[in-house]
Amino acid sequence: MFLTAVIATAAIELTTLPTQAEQHWVGASAPSSQVVWLGSTTGTIARSADAGATWQYFKPANDSLQFRDIEALDGNHAYALSIGDNGDSRIYYTANGGQNWTLRFRASSNQFLNCIDVSSRNEAWVYGDSLENHWDMVRSADGRNWMMARNTVDSPPLPDEGGLAASGGCVRFNHDTWAIGTANADTARLLVKRSRGIRFKAIDTPMPAGPGAGIASVWPLAEDDVILAGGDLNNADTAPRLMRYQNGEFSLLPEPELKGALYSLTVIERADLAGDMLVSNPNGAAYFDAANNEWQPLTDANVWNSVCSSNYCYLVGKNGFVGRLSLDELTLNQ
Repeated sequence: MFLTAVIATAAIELTTLPTQAEQHWVGASAPSSQVVWLGSTTGTIARSADAGATWQYFKPANDSLQFRDIEALDGNHAYALSIGDNGDSRIYYTANGGQNWTLRFRASSNQFLNCIDVSSRNEAWVYGDSLENHWDMVRSADGRNWMMARNTVDSPPLPDEGGLAASGGCVRFNHDTWAIGTANADTARLLVKRSRGIRFKAIDTPMPAGPGAGIASVWPLAEDDVILAGGDLNNADTAPRLMRYQNGEFSLLPEPELKGALYSLTVIERADLAGDMLVSNPNGAAYFDAANNEWQPLTDANVWNSVCSSNYCYLVGKNGFVGRLSLDELTLNQ
């Protein structure tokens, strides 16, 4: 038995789930309808096997690690990425539901890794800030052997080009396509390639750029069709923040009434909700109803990330916040 609170906005109900209140959740992964994993900025990882009703908590290392990204393959197998310099950028792996964790990769003292994703074939890419005029990425073909990947883009990095580790969404594999969003340079760029491609193609975007600005989250629908979210963390009024790259052209998408750069982007991959998506930032979260071409607010909580399974979407953030949205109920109410 657990207590819940319901936040009702229009036809959408968001159920808040109890977790450790002191946690700032950023990493999130939902590999199945009932399983969800979370990572916090204080070295804690949480796992639920009952859609967030109850949780188990784990400490792979120490409290200083910030687990900003977690990618779970199922209820037992998951990769967790911690960010930071001085060796704090690390990749841990569990094969028994979080009971034990193995350090698979540890960055050097001057490396800063931002986000990770893993394909269905267990190939992984990790995007890091550029270093000494070369790309500083990490790749694994099998989840066991990890190597630096410095010549994997068709052009060199721009000065200060790196990433935003706001939600773990700056690299994503989807629809047989790898996509990466860059930040902090004079131009924010989209890096994209097919799964079996050799090099990423670098594409200039109209997203706000500069220190603390760029692309925070990407969602590839195809090699030539990618949705981008981001903005300027230092200027809340800067736009655009949401756009689509399609067949070599960029188009602006309708934006939610959320102030500030958008941290997370999740596109709903269900036929009955085609085109729907979630975005969030420290000022709240919103849901895009594609059928009616309108945004609906979900919460004004401090939300850093979102993730969806076939049945539920989860919003996570500061002060232990975890909100759950039922996609089945949403469909019935539309």
